[in-house]
Amino acid sequence: MTGSCWKCGAVLESNAFQRGDRCRCGADTRCCRNCDFEEPGYRSECRETQAEPARDPEAANACDFFRIRQGPPRSQPKAAGSGGKAAFDALFRRKRRPAD
Repeated sequence: MTGSCWKCGAVLESNAFQRGDRCRCGADTRCCRNCDFEEPGYRSECRETQAEPARDPEAANACDFFRIRQGPPRSQPKAAGSGGKAAFDALFRRKRRPAD
C-alpha cells in the first residue's frame, strides 16, 4: 500500500506514515492532509466523527483513526477569500464601452 505526500505529491510507501516521519520535501507525513478521512467542509474537516479536532492539519499527529489516503493528494486549501470573491466580481463586472 502506498500513499502520496500532501505537499509535493511524492509517492510514499506505507511504512513512511509513522509519527515523526517526513517526506523529502520536509512535510509531515502522518497528518490530516494525508488521511483518507480529511474532508474540508466537514465538522473539524474530518469525516471520522470520533476523532479529536486537529490544531494544525499539516502537522504530525497521533490520531488513532489515521488511514493513508489512496490516490493523488487533494488540492491545497485556498486562502480565505481568495477565489470566490474574485470569481463573483469577474462574473458581474460591467464591461465598459469604448469612448466614441
